[in-house]
Amino acid sequence: MIALKRFAALALILFVFACKKDESEEIIDVLTSKTWKFGLKDLNTATNPSGTSSYYAVPECEQDDTFLFKSDGSLVITYGTKKCDGNTTTTKTVNYTFNKQAREITIDGQKFSVTEENKTQFKYIKVVPGTSGTSNVIYLLQ
Repeated sequence: MIALKRFAALALILFVFACKKDESEEIIDVLTSKTWKFGLKDLNTATNPSGTSSYYAVPECEQDDTFLFKSDGSLVITYGTKKCDGNTTTTKTVNYTFNKQAREITIDGQKFSVTEENKTQFKYIKVVPGTSGTSNVIYLLQ
């Protein structure tokens, strides 16, 4: 009986550790879980950085664009029916990487800090120079 309890406890411990995912896998799982669009309303302002911040003002012509992150490090941007430029192609593929230690995502050569990632919202920040120091531009994907 005691041996059976020990075996059950050991099996439970092994199961828990075997199911734990690496953080980099989790972010890839979140990013590749669905097709994203720019968010227009922040679902969780608690993850906003301190200091001066503003949200990326999504132009109407980008509101129907979609973003599909693939596990191979490519991001497929599909432009919707509303075009910002009449010569815009239907899709564009760029590269992205995620640095889990720095919590940074690089999209098409531009680095952003990641402040939130879950299956309903992905929030990333770009620090930009301003007239009185720097400020944060918050980007939302939902």
